Amino acid sequence: MSYQLVGYPLCPFVQRVLIALNYKKVAHELTWLDPHGELPDWFNAWSPLGKVPVMKVSERDVLFESLAIVEFIEEEHPEHSLYETCPISRAKDRAWAGVAGELYGPQYMSMRTKTVEDADQYFDALKATLAILENEKNPDTRYFSRDQFSLVDLVLAPMFARFVIVDELRSGDLLSGFPKLAALRDTLLNEPFIAPMIDREWKENFIKNMAKNSGVFFN
Repeated sequence: MSYQLVGYPLCPFVQRVLIALNYKKVAHELTWLDPHGELPDWFNAWSPLGKVPVMKVSERDVLFESLAIVEFIEEEHPEHSLYETCPISRAKDRAWAGVAGELYGPQYMSMRTKTVEDADQYFDALKATLAILENEKNPDTRYFSRDQFSLVDLVLAPMFARFVIVDELRSGDLLSGFPKLAALRDTLLNEPFIAPMIDREWKENFIKNMAKNSGVFFN
């Protein structure tokens, strides 16, 4: 059976899994659910925390948590690996993916704040992490650390897509002063295994959804 991914199209954690599936050209089916709406009984049985993504991988087995699902995809489909073969390099990939993951919380909160001043505090937190990533970004490679797409790039891509939207709404550039990350953003968001999931319709739906939360940049 092909994998059955269940998620919400605006969720960055779901996008992580989709990027891995698309990058490796793994057959899969998509079922979209709104985790904030009324959920079917089968989903509650699949997802112990009631969150997306979850992915059914066999008649009996359903996986949850985005990076756990990505690890499964990597192990089952090792071609176009997201990691290097060296155990130390693989550990470093996981570690830097963890650093990139620190962007998710303040980025989300920046979109929900009611004032520009509050948003600026979250932008400051983002910039602190971005400065660390900028310093680590290899200036001589297409992707974060090498010329092959990696787990770190996979974690960064959903954030970069959201940075673009917020920057357009507030007439700013969060990656100003981070030229290596800005170049990486442009590379990642134009990749054929990423670009289709952040098309114009996705952006419009994203803005419409965030406007419901009355964030300062979405009013």
